[in-house]
Amino acid sequence: MNETNGTSTFILVVDDSTFLRKRIRQALQEDGYLLVEAGSGASALAELDKREFACILTDLVMPDLDGFGLLAELQRRHIQTPVVVLTADIQKTTRERCEQLGAAAFLQKPVNADALRSTLAGVLGGRC
Repeated sequence: MNETNGTSTFILVVDDSTFLRKRIRQALQEDGYLLVEAGSGASALAELDKREFACILTDLVMPDLDGFGLLAELQRRHIQTPVVVLTADIQKTTRERCEQLGAAAFLQKPVNADALRSTLAGVLGGRC
């Protein structure tokens, strides 16, 4: 099992697509990560009130609170958890806006399991 400082590695997956959350869960659970799912940025904030996460994987386009709003709120709350943005819109302006809001990495949708694992390993930097 992946561990961070002796505790299980929890990953928060934020996407309004249950299909995408399922694909991510299948890929990462095989590697021993423990996943918590949220269907919106607002739901993600509720999960962040319950526990700390090693990483957050988030979509940009969601109801209630989108990925940009989630990134801004994480910044406002001084939450340092690395965020990987999952998006089909990888335009330069979108990427720059996400980086200004603290995104650590980007993955193009549809997400490839190997790219996801590689990106996650890079973002976590050997902490697990």
